[in-house]
Amino acid sequence: MIKVKMFGVVRLGSGVKEFECSLSEAPTVSACFDVLNIKSAPGSDKFTFGDSQVFVNHTRTTKKNFALKDGDEVWLMSPAAGG
Repeated sequence: MIKVKMFGVVRLGSGVKEFECSLSEAPTVSACFDVLNIKSAPGSDKFTFGDSQVFVNHTRTTKKNFALKDGDEVWLMSPAAGG
């Protein structure tokens, strides 16, 4: 199983705190967004790889086709913003 956790705007906009999915559902990081958008609350925002900073097992990745493996933990975070 892959554990996916949302933070910041991604969490607020989707209405989802975290979920688990199988490797067949999310073989890559970008597929995690497809699963998130299915699990999101009705009428909520839809998210893509470009909307977030992505970490796999505590390491940031910039590759949307990064291959996941069973037991991975993925964090989807809203990008940092200055002000």
